[in-house]
Amino acid sequence: MRKSDPYPRRMRPVSFAIYSCALAATLISSSRAFSLTLEEAIQRGMSRSPQVSQAQADLQIQIEKKRGAWSNVGPKASVTYNETRFPDQQIAKFGEQEIVLRDDVTKMGSLTVTQPITGLYGLVEYGHFNSLQTDFSEEGLRKAKRDAGYAAAESYLQAYQAQEQQVISEASIAAAKSAYQDAQVLQRVGRLNQGDLLKFQLALSQAAARAAQARATRQITMAALQAAIQAGPGEELTLQKELPRLAEEPKIDEAKPNGTRVEVRQAQLAAEIADYSKKLAYAKMVPSVNVFAKWDRNFGEVTGLGGEKDSNYVGVAVQWDIWNNGSSIFEVREAVAQRARADAYLAGVNDAMRLDAVQANENYKAARESMVLAQSGVAQAEEAYRIDQSRFKNGQISATDLIQSETAKSNAQGQLVTAQTQLILWHLRAQKALGQEEPRL
Repeated sequence: MRKSDPYPRRMRPVSFAIYSCALAATLISSSRAFSLTLEEAIQRGMSRSPQVSQAQADLQIQIEKKRGAWSNVGPKASVTYNETRFPDQQIAKFGEQEIVLRDDVTKMGSLTVTQPITGLYGLVEYGHFNSLQTDFSEEGLRKAKRDAGYAAAESYLQAYQAQEQQVISEASIAAAKSAYQDAQVLQRVGRLNQGDLLKFQLALSQAAARAAQARATRQITMAALQAAIQAGPGEELTLQKELPRLAEEPKIDEAKPNGTRVEVRQAQLAAEIADYSKKLAYAKMVPSVNVFAKWDRNFGEVTGLGGEKDSNYVGVAVQWDIWNNGSSIFEVREAVAQRARADAYLAGVNDAMRLDAVQANENYKAARESMVLAQSGVAQAEEAYRIDQSRFKNGQISATDLIQSETAKSNAQGQLVTAQTQLILWHLRAQKALGQEEPRL
């Protein structure tokens, strides 16, 4: 007998429609469009960068190392237990009496508390050494966040420039296509020869090629931006149509390096760490003196004459390595060389910071002047192209002149976009030269 269908036939199309709508909603939600601003790109870069996560982990590692170093300064306690089995007992006879000197099973436990005396100097210096290493890691985290923020800002500006260049290239295609269509009309009525018509056709092909390259550049820069801000796999980014306005101009002192910059602070800490390395090398030449207290307990049978279950005693342990083939001397020399290297590195960082300040200041000034010239250049090129269009239709200029005029207009628009992004870029780099850890507009 044929089994009946558990679902009525009329419900099948409805169920399929509901399933299709749910699937479509899932596919749409898997690709989320997100409108991104420059400020948001900076914040996301500083919070999501893998370099920042790595620096945070490095800092946590160094914090635990510092805690471990300082914990070595205090006393240490150790517990031991030994159980030994022998073939038989050792028995001594005194007349008729037998005394067990050693049982066949011995069970001994002990508690020892040790406190270093002369070693405290080296342990304390090692604690300071790790504290400086922690400060160095903190500066590394600040540097990672700063670099991630500025890298995200530069990626955003590059993507914005590519986006606007693509818009300009598409407008250039539209202009070239319109000019080619007008040329076809003029050629049909006998006002334009075949050679000029081919020039317009070539200009259209070249505009299409530039647009294809602009699209590729935009895709590449958008991929770099997504990596800089760690965008999700289904997250589509759209950039704002306008860039933010700049605040007041940065004031840079090119005569001296900025001591607030992370690079300078790290170089200074490296010099201090080298000093502690030398102290640690000297500490190894001092004899090791430790005081200890020990408590022993016999968990087995008491043997011998007058044996006790428990015994307590204190003492002093001294150890001095009087000969190690000169390795301690070599460590001191190594520490001295490390200090010299750290001083040279600090001097190099100071020079690099001065050069960075000069570059940021001068390039910002040049970008500001280029911005003013680009704005006037766009206005002039657009007006010239409008005039040349009318003159071409009236037969006053050639096809080559009109094509060159449109190319000049597109170039001027592209230069304006470049000037806008470069002005903000060097404004941010000037902030970085001033020691600003977070880009601000």
